[in-house]
Amino acid sequence: MTGPGPAWLGRTITDSPVPRRLQVRPAIVLERIARGGGAANWYRCADHASLAAVNAELRPGSVVSFYFDDRITGCRYTPEVREQLLRLMCRLRDIPGETGDIVVGHLADDQLHMTVDFPSGPEGLDEFTGTLGTDPWIYFGRFPGRDDDGTDAVTLTLPDLDGITRAHPH
Repeated sequence: MTGPGPAWLGRTITDSPVPRRLQVRPAIVLERIARGGGAANWYRCADHASLAAVNAELRPGSVVSFYFDDRITGCRYTPEVREQLLRLMCRLRDIPGETGDIVVGHLADDQLHMTVDFPSGPEGLDEFTGTLGTDPWIYFGRFPGRDDDGTDAVTLTLPDLDGITRAHPH
């Protein structure tokens, strides 16, 4: 692990299936911050170099999910994709307990960090996508769970600074 924090914090990830899965395809990473009041960080992890950069950013005690499948998919934002997103929102509203919110994100200039939003209608979607500029590449999908099948998704709870892995509210 590079950056601040104890070495075992990075080993939690490097000892998992994540490095092996990154040889096959990139991942979208969701960090749920321990005691963060719902705060989260999103990343795109394309390879082992970006994994080292993600490791340096992660906070002790966080629950970190790596999604290797297309539950959060990337594509160029077009009017057709906008309609697809609006249909997804409508379908989700038809599921009991769902709000219709989706996650939509785009990469920062560093190609690692992601800015995300959770629009539930056309106004929110248009507000978010209105900031995309001339290269409107987005990532989107239903807000993902803490799945961990070792192939399509890997979810890990990072140890706290004292090296102990604890359940935290996330």
